[in-house]
Parts: sequence; structure tokens; C-alpha cells
Amino acid sequence: MTALVRKFEVVRREHAADRIFDQLAAAILKGELATGEALPPERALADDFGVSRTIVRQATHRLADLGLVRVKQGGATIVQDVVRATDPRVVELRYRIGPTTEKQRREIVERRMFEGYALVSLASYRAAPEAIQVLLARLQDFAARGAPEGEGEQLERDIWTALAEATDNELYIAQAAWWNKIVAERESEPTAGSIPAAFRVPFYTELLTRILERRDAPGFYVDTVRPLVLGPPPIK
Repeated sequence: MTALVRKFEVVRREHAADRIFDQLAAAILKGELATGEALPPERALADDFGVSRTIVRQATHRLADLGLVRVKQGGATIVQDVVRATDPRVVELRYRIGPTTEKQRREIVERRMFEGYALVSLASYRAAPEAIQVLLARLQDFAARGAPEGEGEQLERDIWTALAEATDNELYIAQAAWWNKIVAERESEPTAGSIPAAFRVPFYTELLTRILERRDAPGFYVDTVRPLVLGPPPIK
């Protein structure tokens, strides 16, 4: 039987398969269940979770559907290499569960940075001046009220949602909605933003002003964010 770092949490029967799936997926993504390792037998998992083997089987087959495990009839269920998983739902799981190592945190921040660059670039071409002026007015009001700490992250999400809508690209709009869904489900950002709260107002004021004036907003964005995310270039 596979030895686990922790015992699984007993789940309630309603939506039990979903809860089991989440816990097993988290164990795989966090490396508690490593690539090539066998899951504990169904009977052992059923005892750990306090459910029937049928419920456990439903959860493990969902894992298999995402490519996180390989289910062999009559044999062990083997954990697959998460990095090689091709189902896009695995990416959503990564965000929803959140980073557990510094490398995972860096990878999420890097991806968000380059998504932001793409949004800024396209919004710079297509954003209506009126839409940008509305965002600038919100920033001014936010600053005038002392930049309340509890409102800052929501304001940032609203800005990026508005920029996505300004691209007139349905894929970017859907991406912004997807991100907001992840945040709502977690009730927090999967990882800390790249712009420190103290610099939020000046950064977004300059960014939006440059978009409004068609004055190299993408260059400003990447020059500001890249050192915060990537740090200094490696010395050769």
C-alpha cells in the first residue's frame, strides 16, 4: 500500500466524488503522490474518505480523464507526469489549488505577466478612449479615498477585465472571466500580484494614460513588471 504524508479528510456524501477528486488531484499536483507511484487501493481510499468504493472509483476515473492517473483494469492506478498532462483543465486545477513551491509560484506569476503584456498590447490598439477615461476616474477616486486596502485587488481585476473587453477579442474576454472565476472559488488570488500595493495607483495611472495617448504602454508594462517578476538577468 502506498504510504501518504497525511491521511485524507473524511468527506460528506453530497458531492463526495468531487471532494475526493480535489484532494487526490491536490496530492498529485503537490508531489505528495509522485509520477509512477500507485494510488492506494480503492478499499483503503474508501476507508480513508469514509465513502463507498464506487464513489472513490468515480473520482479516480475523473483523474484519469484529465490524464493525471492511468487506470488499469484489475491493476494499480498509476500517477502520471503532471507536466506532460495535455488537458487544459489541469491548468485550471493548478490555479485553483495554488502554488505550493517557489517554482510553482514563479511559473504562475510569469504566465500572468506575459498574458498581461498581450492584453496591454492589443488594448493599446483597440481601446475606446471613453473606456480608459472611466478606469482613470476610478483610480483617482480610489487614491482620493486613501487607497483602501480591501478594494485594491478587486480594482486591479476590474482594470484587467476592462482591458480584456477593450481588445474586442472573445478569447481574452473569456480568459479574464475564467481568472475571476478562479479567484472567486478560492476567495483569494492564487498568487500575489506582481505590483506592490503601494505602487498600484501610480503604475496603473501611467499604464492607462499611455494606452489613452497611444504612447508605448506595452513597453512601459514590460519594463516595469519584468524586473519584479524575473529579477535581474543572470550574469554570464
